[in-house]
Amino acid sequence: MGLLKRSIGILLLICLHWGCSYLRLQQVPAPAGGDWRMYGGGIGRTNVSHSSVEPPLAMLWEYDASAGFSPFSGAIAGNYLFVGNLSGEVHVIDIPTGKGMGKYDFGAAIVGTPVVDRDLVYLALSRTEESLLAYNLVTAKIEWHAKLGDIETSPLLMRGRLYVTSLEGSLICADARTGEIIWRFMLPANLRTRTVRSSPASDGAVVVFGCDNGDVYAVGVDDGKLRWTSKTGGSVLASPSVTLGKVFVGSLDNTFYAFDAGSGNLVWKQTLDARIYASQAVNDHAVYVGTSGRTVFSLDAQTGRVLWRTTTNSVINAPPLVSGSAVYVGSLDKTLYAFDSASGEFLWQYKSEGRIKTMPVAAGQYLFLFAEDRSVMAFKHSGPP
Repeated sequence: MGLLKRSIGILLLICLHWGCSYLRLQQVPAPAGGDWRMYGGGIGRTNVSHSSVEPPLAMLWEYDASAGFSPFSGAIAGNYLFVGNLSGEVHVIDIPTGKGMGKYDFGAAIVGTPVVDRDLVYLALSRTEESLLAYNLVTAKIEWHAKLGDIETSPLLMRGRLYVTSLEGSLICADARTGEIIWRFMLPANLRTRTVRSSPASDGAVVVFGCDNGDVYAVGVDDGKLRWTSKTGGSVLASPSVTLGKVFVGSLDNTFYAFDAGSGNLVWKQTLDARIYASQAVNDHAVYVGTSGRTVFSLDAQTGRVLWRTTTNSVINAPPLVSGSAVYVGSLDKTLYAFDSASGEFLWQYKSEGRIKTMPVAAGQYLFLFAEDRSVMAFKHSGPP
């Protein structure tokens, strides 16, 4: 028996050191007020943190996630950070220490942010037949999987249902506990393109997403029926934000749009300096959006008027994050910038080893940065500048 215990202990140490593909938690992550359990921080995808992590920041730890990331970042539940990478692995990191708690290789690229709900993690996979699944963190087993086609977006969890868009041009609603398809909305076959790379967002009444054909669609959450369609002048790759009674989204036509969430009518639009690939952050007063022209804009949420603008040193491909009074923006110049959300004043920056193509996230006292060199970094406020 002693030899068996020692053997098990040695195997456990090897797995912890070398990263065996095994992911099991002894207890379900306890809910916390600042949790970030899905992309965008909630169903509206506003990219505004409930926590206030103010610059200047100091790095606490760095973790090697073994592969790069998509523009969608990690999820936070309790003391755990859940990170999916483009090699198909999900890593769980202990936030206070930066130590890996385990990982699991799902065999296909994970583009979207994991969704964490009690004992389950929901994942959307790219380039595989079984592209939506639920993994049980306690039993270390896949509870169910569904064949939905390629998915390169982040699932949305709302009232026991999962909503996800697929590359083939569909919005699917599935039962979160069983994986059973409740309804499926398909874009018309006669469109010039039906490719969807925009994650769904919701206000609880409709689910909204954009399409490469330049249209924005709103579908009823319960019945999957089309409520409205609104047009932009270019492909909509960004994920919308739904808040303040509006749908906010940018397009490749260099224009940012606000539509009425109930009717789809245009409320305002603002022409910016370049294409908009990434999603936006929206608080009660302003919309923050980065462009391929290296510029960060703050727009009045009610009128679209430019409140301020500032520049970085390269293209912005990742959504900004609002935490406290700061707006954090990553750029392809390998730099994370922090600007004052009210004035646009430069506050702080950090130069990483890899380009930043993924939005940061914040919870509790921590801000997390994801770099192209496959690094995950944790930061904490370091006191007055």
